[in-house]
Amino acid sequence: MKTLAKIALCALIPAAMLCGCAKKTVNSEKARQDYSRALDDSVSAIKQEIDSCRKQIKILNDQSAIWLRDFTNVSNPREVGSYLIYTSFRNRYPLTQTGLVARINDNGQFELIAALSGGRAFDQINVLGADGGLSSDVVPHDQALNYRSEGLTTVCFTGAKADSIGQLIADNELNPLTVNYLQGRAVSAWKIPNDYAKMLSATYLLYKYRKDATRLERRVPMLEQKVSLIKSHQEK
Repeated sequence: MKTLAKIALCALIPAAMLCGCAKKTVNSEKARQDYSRALDDSVSAIKQEIDSCRKQIKILNDQSAIWLRDFTNVSNPREVGSYLIYTSFRNRYPLTQTGLVARINDNGQFELIAALSGGRAFDQINVLGADGGLSSDVVPHDQALNYRSEGLTTVCFTGAKADSIGQLIADNELNPLTVNYLQGRAVSAWKIPNDYAKMLSATYLLYKYRKDATRLERRVPMLEQKVSLIKSHQEK
């Protein structure tokens, strides 16, 4: 009887092994199919993002083209390169009295140019709108970005904080806006007239549309590369 039991047990072992192998094969095939579907879903999602980016790029470029009609490309002998300025303000560059203007230089950077008359020095500005204010970086007197001439101090502000001020002005174009000139403390204040607010807002928006379009144009090739990489995995 023991011998017969052993024979029966030995006969069952291969069958169990075959059953286990079959189950593993089924599980492996299911995992492969799930993985393939996940890759297909990823490709589909990325392609949708590419289409969305291209549509947005067109919208931004169309908006930029419309805004660009109100701008003129000019150069200043005192400075290297050219820049875009709001056409109706062409004869107000460079500033000869207290004020704040904006321009886009030839490498696409947004710049705020602040001036204060009366021989008063400053190295920072704060722009106050209806919902609060934002301050620029401090730009030390260097006769380049912060220079003085004939009783007028002129300072050029760029970078993330200048961009944020531009956005603040664009968001509050129709509300009262004030520029505070700072040198460690408040030196003077200037209420932004409506025509200046319109110029500052338009310049920032043109800059933003172009910047956003450029960012998306750079993103599209990266997304296309992701699609190619995923497809190469599918083919393996």
